[in-house]
Amino acid sequence: MQKGIHNYFTTGELSQLCKIPRKTLLYYDKLGLITPEVVDENGYRYYKRSQLFLLQLILTLRQLDVPIARIKEYLATRSPAAYSEMFHERIDFFTQEIARLQAMKNELQKEVDKLNRIANITLDKLTLVHAPESYLYISKEAEENECFKKRSTHIANMFASLQNDVAVTTNSFGYIYDAQILQDFSTQHIKHYFYKLNEPLPTPQCYKKEAGDYLTLCFQGVYMFNNKDNLQLLADYCREHGFTPLSPLYVTSLCDYWMAGDINKYIYKLEIRVK
Repeated sequence: MQKGIHNYFTTGELSQLCKIPRKTLLYYDKLGLITPEVVDENGYRYYKRSQLFLLQLILTLRQLDVPIARIKEYLATRSPAAYSEMFHERIDFFTQEIARLQAMKNELQKEVDKLNRIANITLDKLTLVHAPESYLYISKEAEENECFKKRSTHIANMFASLQNDVAVTTNSFGYIYDAQILQDFSTQHIKHYFYKLNEPLPTPQCYKKEAGDYLTLCFQGVYMFNNKDNLQLLADYCREHGFTPLSPLYVTSLCDYWMAGDINKYIYKLEIRVK
């Protein structure tokens, strides 16, 4: 036994002093961040006083989300200049993180506002709504008669791409059909899938939905099971009032599997710009 070992800390003592699990200390040892000063013939590990301070430094850096590799780099080159540089890095990191979290908060607040509007919508009533221009993030154009798996791939790719541009994605999801669907209800050809944006994005996938008067209908149930009756209502209304469709048909999912376990409680909105 090394002389003066009674002044050293065991693994249990050091972990208890710093209020961390023993396995965390063993993990840091494995990574080469802090190695016991002494390992005796029985395998017991002992840490000297300076290593208590070293562990406190490591824990502070981890609290600041400094990556393990950066901590190892710093420990090998400690100096006032290196310390200052690392803290400036953290300031830049947290500045960006605050902006990211604020953007997420803003998106969530807009989602809550949207949910409040959904709670007050009137179902099964045709209305003519003047809507300002808005923006959609659209998928790759779907080919006619694509299989369900292929179409699902377009959706997955769209959401994957959105993660680079949107703070948080929700269920603001829908389909775009050619206006011809009002003459031929049997068509199931979705031209694009879309995600409704709160702000335009500088990308070719950003699509402007024109301002104008939109014939709008909200209904409950799954679109694919209820589309013909509701499309008939739109078509009849256009014919009876002399309206001409000016845009594709937008089908937006307002309440779906994100919010309802019963598909009969799903809510969809149909919109088509008319004159």
